[in-house]
Amino acid sequence: MKIQILMAPGCGHGLRTTELVAEILRAHSLEAQVETVVVESLEEATRLAFPGSPTVRVDGVDIELRPPTSIGLG
Repeated sequence: MKIQILMAPGCGHGLRTTELVAEILRAHSLEAQVETVVVESLEEATRLAFPGSPTVRVDGVDIELRPPTSIGLG
């Protein structure tokens, strides 16, 4: 399993999101490759279809149940 945590620079919730992902993996005895991706430009946000910070994807699928309404660094 591959988990990506995408965030804008200075994201106020990025560290806590990273901690929560680690806690969940430990609690369920799961192994995963966890990657933090800092999205630094609007071009990169567009390329990654980045809906906002932070975003968590498991095997390329966003864990949010609703589709993003916009792309950007917010």
